[in-house]
Amino acid sequence: MAEKILLTSFKGGTGVTTYAVGLGLALASLGERTLIVDGDARCGCAEITGDCRDRVVYTLADYEKGACRAKQTLVTHSKNSNLAFMPSIGLKDNEAALNAVNDVEGLFDYVLADKIAEKACGRAMIVTEPFTASVKSADACRSHLADNGMNEIYLVVNKLCAAQILNGEVMTANEISVLLHTPLAAVIPEDLTIPCGDMKRSTVKAFKIAAEALTGRRQGVLNVLRGFGGINGYFKRKMREKL
Repeated sequence: MAEKILLTSFKGGTGVTTYAVGLGLALASLGERTLIVDGDARCGCAEITGDCRDRVVYTLADYEKGACRAKQTLVTHSKNSNLAFMPSIGLKDNEAALNAVNDVEGLFDYVLADKIAEKACGRAMIVTEPFTASVKSADACRSHLADNGMNEIYLVVNKLCAAQILNGEVMTANEISVLLHTPLAAVIPEDLTIPCGDMKRSTVKAFKIAAEALTGRRQGVLNVLRGFGGINGYFKRKMREKL
């Protein structure tokens, strides 16, 4: 039976979908059969991020109409057969997504629900940026989830920049976790190459650590401050200020 996890945020732009795809790829690379349920019913952002938008045949909208089975909506990733996507383009009733997830959960070890099928999930991860507006939004999201019966709620701090921490511009991930009274599940560093379809080695490492922590293979999160000490760290911070 799959472990179903809601990935969510109240604020747009925090990187929920990017985190879902990155974590999904990392889990799949560990041999875990992983499904990403895309909550974007307008343009299928998860499939675009996962570079498999052109492989979509059926979506949850077709399942909703009875035109296909839930299994037929699955889109296998081109580079890793352990990862699949369930697109929701055109979906009108989220209840169909809930039913579809329950129909296929036996095929997977992990189901990552991107802002969809909340009632099917046993735990939630709130994705936040380290900035004030996002942190406040994450707090509201945590309260909403708790009020609606979600018992296991974790925090993912995304786009965390060591230079901004050292310059006193943002809090550390642990400080944000303490402030929100929410245990820390993962830390993903700032990566300006992601919008260009690329990913730095440190980002790949962060997703691998997150996947290994989720599966019980290790503990802890990425330390974004490593490598920012001494003279080299000084120049890195100065370069970041110019970007």
